[in-house]
Amino acid sequence: MSAVSAPEPFVGQSSPTGGPDQTMRLCHDLRQYVAAGLLLSEPRTGQEAGQTRMTLIHQQFTAIAELLAAEFDRDQGTGAVNLSRLASECADVVRLTHRGRITVTRSKHVLVDGERALLRRAVGNMLDNACRAAGPSGTVVVRVGLDAGEAKVEVVDDGAGFGGIPSGTGHGLQIVAAAVRACRGRVEISSGPGVGTTVRLCVPALRHPVRPA
Repeated sequence: MSAVSAPEPFVGQSSPTGGPDQTMRLCHDLRQYVAAGLLLSEPRTGQEAGQTRMTLIHQQFTAIAELLAAEFDRDQGTGAVNLSRLASECADVVRLTHRGRITVTRSKHVLVDGERALLRRAVGNMLDNACRAAGPSGTVVVRVGLDAGEAKVEVVDDGAGFGGIPSGTGHGLQIVAAAVRACRGRVEISSGPGVGTTVRLCVPALRHPVRPA
Protein backbone atom coordinates (compact mmCIF):
# COMPACT_ATOMS: atom_id res chain seq x y z
CA MET A 1 0.00 0.00 0.00
CA SER A 2 1.29 3.46 -0.78
CA ALA A 3 0.34 7.01 0.18
CA VAL A 4 -0.05 9.28 -2.82
CA SER A 5 0.89 12.95 -2.49
CA ALA A 6 -1.10 15.63 -4.25
CA PRO A 7 0.18 17.05 -7.53
CA GLU A 8 1.19 20.66 -6.89
CA PRO A 9 -0.20 22.50 -9.95
CA PHE A 10 -3.86 21.97 -8.99
CA VAL A 11 -5.03 23.34 -5.65
CA GLY A 12 -8.77 22.73 -5.87
CA GLN A 13 -9.82 26.24 -6.85
CA SER A 14 -10.10 27.76 -10.29
CA SER A 15 -7.39 30.17 -11.32
CA PRO A 16 -8.41 33.81 -11.90
CA THR A 17 -8.07 33.35 -15.65
CA GLY A 18 -9.52 29.85 -15.92
CA GLY A 19 -8.05 28.10 -18.91
CA PRO A 20 -8.23 24.79 -20.80
CA ASP A 21 -7.22 22.67 -17.79
CA GLN A 22 -10.02 24.11 -15.67
CA THR A 23 -12.55 23.45 -18.43
CA MET A 24 -11.30 19.90 -18.97
CA ARG A 25 -11.51 19.08 -15.25
CA LEU A 26 -15.02 20.48 -15.00
CA CYS A 27 -16.24 18.62 -18.11
CA HIS A 28 -14.63 15.41 -16.83
CA ASP A 29 -16.65 15.58 -13.61
CA LEU A 30 -19.92 16.85 -15.10
CA ARG A 31 -20.20 14.12 -17.73
CA GLN A 32 -21.34 11.46 -15.22
CA TYR A 33 -24.18 13.66 -13.94
CA VAL A 34 -25.26 14.63 -17.45
CA ALA A 35 -25.30 10.98 -18.56
CA ALA A 36 -27.33 9.99 -15.49
CA GLY A 37 -29.76 12.87 -16.02
CA LEU A 38 -30.34 11.87 -19.64
CA LEU A 39 -31.11 8.28 -18.64
CA LEU A 40 -33.52 9.42 -15.92
CA SER A 41 -35.33 11.78 -18.29
CA GLU A 42 -36.00 9.14 -20.96
CA PRO A 43 -39.69 8.22 -21.41
CA ARG A 44 -40.60 5.06 -19.51
CA THR A 45 -43.49 2.62 -19.76
CA GLY A 46 -45.07 0.45 -17.11
CA GLN A 47 -44.99 0.84 -13.35
CA GLU A 48 -42.03 2.53 -11.70
CA ALA A 49 -41.22 4.49 -8.55
CA GLY A 50 -41.91 8.00 -9.85
CA GLN A 51 -40.97 9.75 -6.63
CA THR A 52 -37.62 7.96 -6.47
CA ARG A 53 -36.91 8.91 -10.06
CA MET A 54 -37.72 12.58 -9.41
CA THR A 55 -35.51 12.53 -6.32
CA LEU A 56 -32.60 11.23 -8.40
CA ILE A 57 -33.20 13.85 -11.10
CA HIS A 58 -33.20 16.57 -8.45
CA GLN A 59 -29.99 15.10 -7.03
CA GLN A 60 -28.26 15.35 -10.44
CA PHE A 61 -29.15 19.01 -10.90
CA THR A 62 -28.19 19.83 -7.32
CA ALA A 63 -24.78 18.22 -7.81
CA ILE A 64 -24.22 20.06 -11.10
CA ALA A 65 -25.14 23.41 -9.51
CA GLU A 66 -22.85 22.62 -6.59
CA LEU A 67 -19.91 21.81 -8.86
CA LEU A 68 -20.38 24.95 -10.94
CA ALA A 69 -20.68 27.17 -7.87
CA ALA A 70 -17.52 25.72 -6.35
CA GLU A 71 -15.60 26.16 -9.62
CA PHE A 72 -16.57 29.78 -10.30
CA ASP A 73 -17.69 31.30 -6.98
CA ARG A 74 -14.61 32.52 -5.14
CA ASP A 75 -16.59 32.87 -1.88
CA GLN A 76 -17.28 29.15 -1.52
CA GLY A 77 -16.08 27.98 1.89
CA THR A 78 -15.80 24.82 3.92
CA GLY A 79 -18.14 23.28 6.45
CA ALA A 80 -19.27 20.06 8.02
CA VAL A 81 -19.85 17.36 5.39
CA ASN A 82 -21.46 13.96 6.01
CA LEU A 83 -19.22 11.60 4.03
CA SER A 84 -21.63 8.71 4.56
CA ARG A 85 -24.47 10.49 2.80
CA LEU A 86 -22.19 11.95 0.14
CA ALA A 87 -20.72 8.54 -0.77
CA SER A 88 -24.20 7.03 -1.05
CA GLU A 89 -25.31 9.84 -3.36
CA CYS A 90 -22.23 9.34 -5.56
CA ALA A 91 -22.97 5.62 -5.75
CA ASP A 92 -26.58 6.35 -6.76
CA VAL A 93 -25.31 8.40 -9.71
CA VAL A 94 -22.80 5.81 -10.90
CA ARG A 95 -25.32 2.95 -10.64
CA LEU A 96 -27.41 4.63 -13.33
CA THR A 97 -24.68 4.26 -15.96
CA HIS A 98 -22.62 1.30 -14.71
CA ARG A 99 -23.79 -2.27 -15.34
CA GLY A 100 -21.69 -3.91 -12.64
CA ARG A 101 -22.55 -4.33 -8.99
CA ILE A 102 -21.91 -1.45 -6.55
CA THR A 103 -22.44 -1.95 -2.82
CA VAL A 104 -22.09 0.64 -0.05
CA THR A 105 -21.35 -0.14 3.60
CA ARG A 106 -21.28 2.91 5.86
CA SER A 107 -21.56 4.28 9.33
CA LYS A 108 -24.56 6.56 9.77
CA HIS A 109 -22.67 9.82 10.41
CA VAL A 110 -19.06 10.31 9.33
CA LEU A 111 -18.44 14.06 9.45
CA VAL A 112 -15.46 16.00 8.14
CA ASP A 113 -14.64 19.66 7.69
CA GLY A 114 -14.26 20.36 3.97
CA GLU A 115 -15.73 21.66 0.74
CA ARG A 116 -18.64 19.43 -0.17
CA ALA A 117 -18.35 19.94 -3.93
CA LEU A 118 -14.66 19.06 -3.94
CA LEU A 119 -15.21 15.97 -1.79
CA ARG A 120 -18.10 14.91 -4.04
CA ARG A 121 -15.83 15.22 -7.06
CA ALA A 122 -13.13 13.18 -5.32
CA VAL A 123 -15.43 10.32 -4.31
CA GLY A 124 -17.13 10.39 -7.71
CA ASN A 125 -13.79 10.03 -9.46
CA MET A 126 -12.75 7.19 -7.16
CA LEU A 127 -15.97 5.38 -8.09
CA ASP A 128 -15.60 6.15 -11.79
CA ASN A 129 -12.08 4.70 -11.87
CA ALA A 130 -13.15 1.61 -9.92
CA CYS A 131 -16.09 0.95 -12.24
CA ARG A 132 -13.88 1.26 -15.31
CA ALA A 133 -11.47 -1.23 -13.76
CA ALA A 134 -14.19 -3.69 -12.67
CA GLY A 135 -16.04 -3.61 -15.97
CA PRO A 136 -19.71 -4.51 -16.53
CA SER A 137 -19.36 -7.93 -14.87
CA GLY A 138 -17.28 -6.80 -11.90
CA THR A 139 -18.02 -5.59 -8.39
CA VAL A 140 -17.20 -2.31 -6.65
CA VAL A 141 -17.48 -2.00 -2.86
CA VAL A 142 -17.61 1.35 -1.04
CA ARG A 143 -16.94 1.51 2.69
CA VAL A 144 -17.28 4.65 4.83
CA GLY A 145 -16.30 4.67 8.49
CA LEU A 146 -14.22 6.05 11.33
CA ASP A 147 -10.89 4.77 12.57
CA ALA A 148 -8.76 6.40 15.28
CA GLY A 149 -10.06 9.91 14.62
CA GLU A 150 -9.95 9.60 10.85
CA ALA A 151 -12.84 9.49 8.41
CA LYS A 152 -12.23 7.00 5.62
CA VAL A 153 -13.85 6.38 2.26
CA GLU A 154 -12.58 3.14 0.74
CA VAL A 155 -13.40 2.08 -2.81
CA VAL A 156 -12.47 -1.48 -3.78
CA ASP A 157 -12.81 -3.05 -7.21
CA ASP A 158 -12.13 -6.58 -8.47
CA GLY A 159 -10.66 -5.43 -11.77
CA ALA A 160 -7.33 -6.21 -13.39
CA GLY A 161 -5.28 -3.91 -11.14
CA PHE A 162 -2.79 -1.20 -12.13
CA GLY A 163 -1.64 -1.57 -15.70
CA GLY A 164 -4.52 -3.90 -16.51
CA ILE A 165 -6.83 -1.25 -18.01
CA PRO A 166 -6.22 1.75 -20.27
CA SER A 167 -5.15 4.84 -18.35
CA GLY A 168 -7.56 7.77 -18.07
CA THR A 169 -7.03 11.49 -18.54
CA GLY A 170 -5.39 12.04 -15.16
CA HIS A 171 -7.95 14.68 -14.18
CA GLY A 172 -9.58 12.32 -11.69
CA LEU A 173 -6.40 11.89 -9.66
CA GLN A 174 -5.91 15.65 -9.61
CA ILE A 175 -9.37 16.12 -8.10
CA VAL A 176 -8.80 13.42 -5.46
CA ALA A 177 -5.40 14.90 -4.59
CA ALA A 178 -6.88 18.40 -4.29
CA ALA A 179 -9.58 17.19 -1.90
CA VAL A 180 -6.98 15.41 0.23
CA ARG A 181 -4.77 18.49 0.40
CA ALA A 182 -7.68 20.80 1.25
CA CYS A 183 -8.79 18.47 4.09
CA ARG A 184 -5.24 17.84 5.39
CA GLY A 185 -5.57 14.14 4.65
CA ARG A 186 -4.01 11.51 2.44
CA VAL A 187 -4.79 8.93 -0.23
CA GLU A 188 -3.74 5.30 0.09
CA ILE A 189 -3.68 3.05 -2.97
CA SER A 190 -3.00 -0.67 -2.97
CA SER A 191 -2.94 -2.77 -6.11
CA GLY A 192 -1.02 -6.00 -6.22
CA PRO A 193 0.20 -7.86 -9.25
CA GLY A 194 -3.08 -9.75 -9.31
CA VAL A 195 -6.74 -8.76 -9.33
CA GLY A 196 -8.20 -5.75 -7.59
CA THR A 197 -7.36 -2.23 -6.45
CA THR A 198 -8.21 -0.39 -3.22
CA VAL A 199 -8.24 3.40 -3.02
CA ARG A 200 -8.73 4.92 0.43
CA LEU A 201 -9.42 8.59 1.16
CA CYS A 202 -8.40 9.45 4.75
CA VAL A 203 -9.17 12.84 6.32
CA PRO A 204 -9.47 14.10 9.92
CA ALA A 205 -12.95 13.52 11.32
CA LEU A 206 -14.98 16.17 13.11
CA ARG A 207 -15.09 15.33 16.79
CA HIS A 208 -17.96 17.57 17.83
CA PRO A 209 -21.56 17.26 16.60
CA VAL A 210 -22.07 19.79 13.80
CA ARG A 211 -24.99 19.96 11.44
CA PRO A 212 -23.68 18.38 8.21
CA ALA A 213 -23.75 20.22 4.88
